Amino acid sequence: MDTIALINSNDMKPPVAPIAIEYLAGALAAAGFGVEVIDCSFGEDPATEIRRRLAAIDPLLVGISFRNTDDCFWPSGAWFVPRLGALVAAARAATSAPIVAGGCGFSIYPREILETCGADFGIAGDGEAPLLELAQRVARGEDCRTIPGLVYRDEAGRTVANPPEYADALSVSPARAWIDNARYLREGAMGNVETKRGCPAACIYCADPLAKGVRARCRPPGEIAGEFEALAAQGVDVLHLCDAEFNLPMPHALATAEELARRGLGRRVRWYCYAAIQPFTEQLAHAMRAAGCIGINFGADSACDRMLAVLGRAYRKEDVAAAVAACRAAGIAVMLDLLIGGPGEDESSARESIEFVKRAAPDCAGAAVGVRVYPGTRLAAFVRSQGPIAGNPNLRGAVTENENFFRPLFYVDWKLGPEPGALVARLIDRDARFFQPAAGDPTLDYNYNMNDVLAAAIARGERGAFWDILRRLRAKTGDAGKPGTVTDLSVGMGGRSPGLG
Repeated sequence: MDTIALINSNDMKPPVAPIAIEYLAGALAAAGFGVEVIDCSFGEDPATEIRRRLAAIDPLLVGISFRNTDDCFWPSGAWFVPRLGALVAAARAATSAPIVAGGCGFSIYPREILETCGADFGIAGDGEAPLLELAQRVARGEDCRTIPGLVYRDEAGRTVANPPEYADALSVSPARAWIDNARYLREGAMGNVETKRGCPAACIYCADPLAKGVRARCRPPGEIAGEFEALAAQGVDVLHLCDAEFNLPMPHALATAEELARRGLGRRVRWYCYAAIQPFTEQLAHAMRAAGCIGINFGADSACDRMLAVLGRAYRKEDVAAAVAACRAAGIAVMLDLLIGGPGEDESSARESIEFVKRAAPDCAGAAVGVRVYPGTRLAAFVRSQGPIAGNPNLRGAVTENENFFRPLFYVDWKLGPEPGALVARLIDRDARFFQPAAGDPTLDYNYNMNDVLAAAIARGERGAFWDILRRLRAKTGDAGKPGTVTDLSVGMGGRSPGLG
């Protein structure tokens, strides 16, 4: 039996369970392939572990899941692509098998990452069907170049990216038998489940449509509930949904919540999700609470109507307050995420957003400064219309030799002044509900990656969404002067975490 090696390249801490590895492994195993999972989340020397494991199994194919290109956080701008190249090199040293990269991060920059990391192939978009077909063709010695979503080099050495194909509905293996989910609960505070892929929202900056498509492709509610049950049987009773927006479309969200409640999972599993401000109703909030939902992170972006229109949001600030009120009525904790610095942002609009959020009174709120610029978005087109990036006063981060926005680049409107983080911190005015941007103190970074405070809390037994853990810690200490350091699982994806890994 031919064996496929699947490598999780994400070593961010606290660790996030590589849900795509589970789904990919399930599809390959169902077709008769052996699967060997190599998880770089744990262990001190991933490259050595990769070489040792691959040399022992002689795989047919090696798949590397690449979840995030960077931490999507200004001012750190940590870039993870070079590390992917090092892992590809480690795999290359151990096996002659073809190496294929994929994942949400890969799907945003398929050509650039393939050329940079040196893999033989890549898969953009959904990975289950293309990876299976690639494995089957490699096993038979057949030409692979017509596979949808495949990225490869042609005879002339040029990189070719086939367009992905998306089925109308989504169905994946709910078994969850390929990674140590219990360990991810212990060290990462939660498990995860995906109920759909694709996002129809029109946000000007978001990379989700690039990685997953613009249509919401929903899984059957019964299959989702089965996955909840599989994880609960492993002792994983705290989950975070990976959907960009759980309530888009709302009928599917309601049907999913009702199925979870019907099976009694609302009494066995606590879960969190991302959700859109609209459509969101008290009916849905109560159904979600009965299904076990205890916290929602709304990517509100702004509470200034002018900026909401600029960012491509169809709702207005009063709808933000209504969503908070609906959660309050249902007993669900609320996180509101603001994204400050988009085109036209100034001190007045930032002040309006922050003051309105204070009055709306969520359990906590984030105030990230800087909008990551991704290719293929309307924000990218707007930036290009302003001329070369090197001279653009609205851009921070990698502003030289980066016209394709491959390295981390952020839009921060110049009208926020030379120190926008400090400005936002001043507007927050030590309100303990806010996670604020860094203002010269690295302990205040609005970023979960390598967060020692968060990791220590998890080691002590805290469980839940990262924002909720930090909210609870701050409630215990009453320290309004030390805002939290992280928000959620959205690192690297402009607000959400789509894709293969």
